[in-house]
Formats: sequence, structure tokens, C-alpha cells
Amino acid sequence: MVTDYRTQQQLNDILNFGISLVFMGFALAIVKELVLDEETEYLPQVVTVECPICHKEVEVHQHNAMSRSEALNQHIKKEHTSTMGLHPQALLIEGGEPLPPPYRHMAGFISDPLPEYSLAALPAVEVEAGERKIDAVMKQLKDGVENIQDSSQFRLFLTTMSKFHDYSIGNLILIGLQKPDATRVAGFMTWKELGRWVKLGEKGIAILAPVLPPRPTCAACGTKIPKGARYCPQCGQPAGIEEMETAPKYFKVVHVFDISQTEGKPLPEFEVPVLSGEANEELLARLLALMKQRGVLVSFESRPYLSSETKGQYTPPNQIWIRPEEPRAQQLKTLLHEVAHYYSEGVFRMPRHDAETIAESAAYVVGAHYGFDTGVRSFPYVALWARDKKMLEQNLNAIRRVASAMLESLEKAELLPATIPGTDLSRIADKYGWWAARLAEAVCPHNDVTCVEREAKRLAESRKARRGI
Repeated sequence: MVTDYRTQQQLNDILNFGISLVFMGFALAIVKELVLDEETEYLPQVVTVECPICHKEVEVHQHNAMSRSEALNQHIKKEHTSTMGLHPQALLIEGGEPLPPPYRHMAGFISDPLPEYSLAALPAVEVEAGERKIDAVMKQLKDGVENIQDSSQFRLFLTTMSKFHDYSIGNLILIGLQKPDATRVAGFMTWKELGRWVKLGEKGIAILAPVLPPRPTCAACGTKIPKGARYCPQCGQPAGIEEMETAPKYFKVVHVFDISQTEGKPLPEFEVPVLSGEANEELLARLLALMKQRGVLVSFESRPYLSSETKGQYTPPNQIWIRPEEPRAQQLKTLLHEVAHYYSEGVFRMPRHDAETIAESAAYVVGAHYGFDTGVRSFPYVALWARDKKMLEQNLNAIRRVASAMLESLEKAELLPATIPGTDLSRIADKYGWWAARLAEAVCPHNDVTCVEREAKRLAESRKARRGI
């Protein structure tokens, strides 16, 4: 009996030990589930992607099924949302195709990055089986470049530039060909973030987004070199940008949509002036203020000894003459042309043999931006440019460079020191508006209150007439 009892006890001990092991296993599993991080268990892969705006490394947790583009968009939404609600462009760093061999010579037309203020998270065009969208878009661009020597097509190109002067030459051509009446374009996601949606059935405007190479790093310390920097911000060593930066070699076809193709929440006031040949007093005042600010003397004195065909002159380095006997609209057209000459020849030192057409074209772009049609109908030199694609690209970029410089400077032309007593300025501003008072002040001689009041009245009445008030 004793032996049987001991045997039974041993069996019970073994059974209890086995049961306790089972319970311990369940307990450990529960504790592990409750306490330990699931990410530690599966060791998910975490990669990084560089933000194209601040150049910081953004983590991408792939176990959450998040793509690099999604992580980048979240970072941009959190860190780089602008006050106007527009996000800087999220560069399409994923994908991209090299230009097809027949079109590689046209890379210069589309090498500029897309403007940061208008596009974000552009959706890539879906590519159907056996189809290459980049071939179709490049063929359209090639046809547009070849047809630009036609005056009407060149005029359309310049009108498009007046609305989208930050885009590359190639994308300006593509926008003008596909949507000549476009006034404000953005990607699908940007419109959504602004409370607007693309209308059902609308066809997007296909443009080309360059896939830019990663930012170069300092050979001494490995720090990323910011755009435009010549020295490393960390150690101060020369960055060697000339050797490190390369032009984009890959491009991606993307879609943008014009505001007319969307519906939803109204945007902040965005005036698109109607193109007309009527003199724009505000533009005239801004041009005069800009030239005064840059130390260029603009004279309206009578010169009867000059041929009546001569409407105005630019005399390097800093003198412009406008014939005073001409109508106001003609004076504005001539002033635009001569200011463009000042920028093309005096500021950017462009060749004289191309300066005439560059100045006339840039003047048209600036005028059209403000709703003033300079009346240009033919550009005889464009046909000569178009024979050599490199020359055409060079001169179209020169037009954009001059027009962009003029437009950016004109926006700041009214920000000048006060030239009349503050009490008089406030009185005139209360009557005609601060914008009119400040512009008139910039145009008139120092401390000439009568001139400021007269010009402010003219500016205010001109704006009311244009708006039909």
C-alpha cells in the first residue's frame, strides 16, 4: 500500500506540474500581449525619406501600409502649411521615366521644378497596358514648340506665361495647348485641401514633373547642402555644387486641373483681369514707382525734333523717355517696352540682337498679367529662333526671366519711404485708399502734396472704371 501511495503521489505531482506549465504559458502570452509593443514583436521596417522643402528626414513605418508619398504629405501638411492654405509642392520622388530618345534634346524645356505655391501631392497619371503617357505628352510638347513660330501660337504662349510665369517653358506650352483659358491650376489633392473637388468627367491637364536628384552632401562632414548654398552650413567647407548638382533625368506625367474644372468652397479673392487695350493707371503708376526706386529717370518732356514714329527710348544705363503727346494707352505700352529693355539690356546684359523681341514679348506678358493688351500681333524673330531649338529655349527662358523679374518687382513698387507729411498722406488715403495714396506718393516729386492728391484720385477713378463701379 505504501508503494502504491508514493507512485500515485508522484503521478499527481507530475500532472500538477504539467498543468502549472500550461497556465504559465497562457499567463506569459497575456502579459506579452498587454505589455510589450507589437512593433517590437514583428520588428517592422522603418525607412526615411527626405522632405524636399526643409530637407529633414521623415520616417516611414511600412508596417502601417504607408507609402513614402503619404508620409511626406503628412509631414508637409503638419510643418509647411502656408497662411493661404496652399501647401508647397511634394516632389514626386517615386517613379518617373527617362525621356524617350527622340525627345531628349528637349529636356531643357521642362527641367525646372514645378512651382511650390500651387501644387501638392500630384496624382500620377495611370498608365494603361502597353501605353507610355510620357511619349504622348512629349509629342504634344514637340508639336507645340515647332508651331510656336506662328504669331497666334506665340501670343497664346505669352498670355499663358502672364498667368503662370513660374512654370517651365515646356509646361507653359502644354497648359496653353490643352486649356488656353486656364487661370489657376493645381493638383487634385490641393483642390481637395482647399475645399474644392474636381467635377465628374473633367479631363486633367497633363504636364511633366521632373524627379529631382537628392540634395548633395558635404564631402567633409556629410551634411546635406541646402539649395543655392555654396558652403556647408555645418562645417563651412566649400560645397562643390558645380560637380555635385545634376539636372533631372527622370520625369513623371501628372495631371493638374483649372479652377473652372472644380466646384466647392470659394477661394480667397483672386482677380483675373480681362485683357483689354485700355490704359491701366495702377500699372502705369507702379512702373513709374519701380523706375524711381531703381534710380532710372523717366522723362515725359516734349522732343519735337524726333520722328513721330519714335514713341519712346531707353538710353543705357538709366534713362527712359516717353513721348508726352501720345494717348495714355500708348504711353503705357511704350513704358512697358522700355522698362523691359532696361531689364533685358541693363540688368541681365542680354544680347542686343535679341533684346528687341525679348523686350516686346516681356512687355506683353507683364501687361497681360494686369489686364492690359499691348496689341502685339507679330514677332518676326521668333521664326528664326525656332529653327534652332537651343536658341528658342534660350530666348523663351530670357522672356520669362525678364517678365518674372518685372512682375515680382512691381508687386513691391509701392513699398517706398514716405515723401509727404503723414497727416496729408492719411487724409488722401482716407479719401482714395491707402494703395492709391502710396502709389501716387511714389510717382510724385518729393513733398509735392498736390501731385500726390491728383494722382491718387486718378488711380482710384481708373480702378472703379475697370471694375464697372
